[in-house]
Parts: sequence; structure tokens; C-alpha cells
Amino acid sequence: MKEKLWTKDFWAITIISFIIFFVFYVLLTLLPLYIADNLHAAADQAGLLVTFFLIAAIIIRPFAGQWVGKYSNKWILMLSSLAFLVITALYPLCHSVEVLLCVRVLHGITFGVITTVKGTISARLIPASRRGEGISFFSLAMGLAMVVGPWIGLNMARHGAFIPAFWLCTAVAALGILLALIVKVPPIIRHADGSKPKFGFAAMFDRAALPFATVTFFMTFSYAGVSAFLALYARELGLLAAASNFLLCYAICLMVCRAFTGNVCDKKGPKYVVYPCLLAFTLGLIVLGYAHGSVMMIVSGALIGIGYGSVTPIFQTQIISSVAPHKMGVANSLFFNAMDAGLALGAFIMGLMVGGVGYRAIYLVGAVLVVFAGVLYVVQMKKRGTVRFVSAHEVH
Repeated sequence: MKEKLWTKDFWAITIISFIIFFVFYVLLTLLPLYIADNLHAAADQAGLLVTFFLIAAIIIRPFAGQWVGKYSNKWILMLSSLAFLVITALYPLCHSVEVLLCVRVLHGITFGVITTVKGTISARLIPASRRGEGISFFSLAMGLAMVVGPWIGLNMARHGAFIPAFWLCTAVAALGILLALIVKVPPIIRHADGSKPKFGFAAMFDRAALPFATVTFFMTFSYAGVSAFLALYARELGLLAAASNFLLCYAICLMVCRAFTGNVCDKKGPKYVVYPCLLAFTLGLIVLGYAHGSVMMIVSGALIGIGYGSVTPIFQTQIISSVAPHKMGVANSLFFNAMDAGLALGAFIMGLMVGGVGYRAIYLVGAVLVVFAGVLYVVQMKKRGTVRFVSAHEVH
């Protein structure tokens, strides 16, 4: 008999995940236009808003990974949700770029903590026999926010409704606190001997999880070219309308595939999902690099949605399953840091490359990096054999 997945608590933590990333993507889309129109800032300052936010999140996550292994996850979730709400409410009060950058740093810190704790709680709520399926559905909330957030942000920015958008984000963040109050969080996981996890620099990382985190880094590094430069590339080709269809097709394929790839991962093993996804992602980047018309751009969106969109939850599943139960928080912090570092560094380096080789070339370079990530993954899987998912009695 299948263990139950969709409990009240799993629903609550999944909606919390949607809320956090909804606010993240609305602000990511809205703020560059806000500072250009209202604060008369330059384009490089808009880039700093993303950089400061991600750096703050990356720095805090290793510490957050230890905190969730030692302290009450319920309290960490509630306090980080409250801090996230308070700082979101500060955006309407930012009347200079300097103040806004300070708020972005604080927001990045709370984002780093809350993404770590919610990911850890979800992993403990999901039955081990359905972990791939559960994490795929859980990450679907982030994928949905990735579509809804920018759409709302862009439409409100088009009408100059920046302050209403900030208050909308604040109201949505407030809902997260209500859900954090009702979610029942499993107790802190101890070592086999009953002792608490230790603090310290060495405890911030786990060698068993690092190989999968490295593969995740190269995957998101390659995707950074899509997230950061698709609009500019499409404008250069005269395919801006096709770019919006690219995003729509990407979102549809991502959501459809995540509905069943996690189940395939649980029943047959991760390689049956990862290898086809890596191939689809590679082909999608190549098609995008050689795109000359709307059809090729839309097809690339479908392939990238199937490839990149479906494989990231599987990597998260494998990172979590590669460590001892009491190190789930550390594993989650590594996963999200690998993603954020890949996106931040990828956008920066590919931005430097564009001036010399053009937009088309960065997608072909990205395809090569995905192949490299695939080779690393194959080597890692051969070393480990079958990844053992942590059993339910170990987790709860």
C-alpha cells in the first residue's frame, strides 16, 4: 500500500514554497524597471540588486543548514517567514538605490534561511518510498511561481503599479506566516547514537553530497544564459513574440513532466529520468543557439522545459538521499547554493562573453557544459551504484 503523500502539512509547506518564490520572481522582474523609472538608476545598478540578494542567500545557507539540524524547524520556519514578511514590507519605503541594496541583502538572508528550512521540512514530510515523486511535486510550486510571478510583475510594471505590487507581495508573504503556524513539523533528527549534530565549518558541507551539487552547478550555469539573456537574444533576432511563447511552452512542459518523472525516479531509478533530461536540455540549447524563426525558439523552450525543468528536482532528491538523515538541512543548503551560484556566476561570465562571441555562442557553450555535467554524473553513479533512499523510519 502506498504511503500517503498529500497530507495537510505537505500541502502547507508546498504552498509556502510557492509564496516565497512568487515574491522572489515578482520582485526580480519588477525592481529593475522600478529603479530605472523611479530612482533613475543605471542598468549596472539593476544587476547589483540580483547579485547582492543571491550573495547574501549563498553565504547564509551553510549556517542555515546547520541550524535546521540542531534547532526546532518549526521555530526557524516561523521566524524566517516573519522576517521575510517584514523585509518585504520595507520595499515601498525605499527611496534610494543605496537603501534598496541594503534591503536586498536582508531579504537575501531571509530567503536563504527559509528556502533551506522549507526544503528540509518537505523532505521529512515526504515518505521515503515516494521521495522522487514528492520532491518533483514540491518543486512544481517553484516552477509555477516562475511563471505567475514574472507575468504579474511585468503587467503591474507596465501600468506603473510598483507600490501596489510591493504591497501585494507583502500580503502574499503574510499568508506564508499563517501556513507556517499550522504546519506540523517532524522532530529534529539525531545521530544514530542520539547525539545532536555538531556546529563548525566542516559541518556545513558533506562530501557525499558535493558531487551531485557540482553537477547541479554546471546545469544551472548553462541555464543562466536562458534566464538572463533570452529577451535580449530574441530582440536581436526579431523574435520577441516567440520568446513569450518560449516561456509558455517551457512552463507547460516543465509542469507536465514533473507530474510523472518523480514517480519514474522512485520506481525505476534516477538514471531513467536524468539521462533523457540531460539529452533534451543539450538539444534545447543547441536548437536555441541556431534558432532562425519562431518554431525553432518554441521547440527549444519545450526541450529545455523537459530537460532542465525536470532534472533539477531529481538532483535535489539524490543530494538529500546521499547524506545521513540528520544532514538533510546541509544537503538542502548545498543544493540551493549550487543553483544560485550557478545562476549568478553563469549570468556574470556569459554576460562578459556576449560582447566577444555574441548571444548565439553562449547557448552552444552551455550545451557543452551540460554534456560535461552528464559525464560527471555518469562517473558519480558508477562510483556509487544505486543511490539508496533513506528509509521512512530513519527520517521520522
